[in-house]
Amino acid sequence: MSADKAEGAEGAEGAGGAEEARDKSFLEKAAYVLTPGSVVIGLLYYLGNRYRSAYYSYFGISTRELELTMQEYLLESPAALFLPLWIMLVAGLAGMLLFRSVERWLAEDTTLRRRRLVTRAVAVLGAVLLLISFPVLLEPRWWQRTVQQGLPGGWPREFLPPSAVAVGALLLMLALYLRRGPGRRRERFWSIAEGLLLAAVVMIVFFSMARYAHVAGMSRAQHDAELDYRGATPVLIHARAPIHASAPFVACEDRGRAHTPYRFQCVGFQILAKSSTRYFLVPHKRPGDGDITLVLRDDDNIRVEVLGVARG
Repeated sequence: MSADKAEGAEGAEGAGGAEEARDKSFLEKAAYVLTPGSVVIGLLYYLGNRYRSAYYSYFGISTRELELTMQEYLLESPAALFLPLWIMLVAGLAGMLLFRSVERWLAEDTTLRRRRLVTRAVAVLGAVLLLISFPVLLEPRWWQRTVQQGLPGGWPREFLPPSAVAVGALLLMLALYLRRGPGRRRERFWSIAEGLLLAAVVMIVFFSMARYAHVAGMSRAQHDAELDYRGATPVLIHARAPIHASAPFVACEDRGRAHTPYRFQCVGFQILAKSSTRYFLVPHKRPGDGDITLVLRDDDNIRVEVLGVARG
């Protein structure tokens, strides 16, 4: 009898486990595959890719030619992540405090009519801000000319419009909460609406961070170029044939047949980037008429001597 009872208990337990597994939601099942760690690494990789691609595109270089590794993209992600994340954290704290203040104000001797008026006002404001998402995402010409050109250049122009859309979605979530009230039963329809609005907030935040990463990369490249390509490595080029670069501060000297096969010595170059097959060079001083990037194939026609940073 005891053995039969044990087998029956084990069978019931197995059936309960199978039923519990079937009852798991799609998000719970997806959590086993998309772990938080993999999502975070994927986000950091994407933002680092956007930042580094924008940086090199300023100089006319494609990151596909550089063959950068995943680790290099991850190392660049903090530069593209810190400022927008800090702004969102501060804005989120301010929003929570404001939400708490409104909730307490409405809970203290507030009539039902006043609560409805506040809820409608918040909902209308949130809907108006949420409608901005169409020109923000599609970027028609009239939007670029009238709104974007009126904002300060750099991160405000790229970050503020999507942030307004996110605020609109959060205001609609607040309006739904005020409509139900803290003591009322949660309705399935409004719970789904809140979930959709929360998904919209996540998407627009991701969009904002991607836009900021691009702008931050371009701004960093321009800043480094204005400082005579800060961080680039000075080099001396030995070549079989003279290198013609239409940039000042760069010159090739013919040292004669005694130095063959690499009889031409070229000075004034810095390595901005290096791939397995090419050197991407810039002059050691930024030209006044714009940036110039010289691409040299890494083959038997040249030899590169690294000079290092001058001290003294």
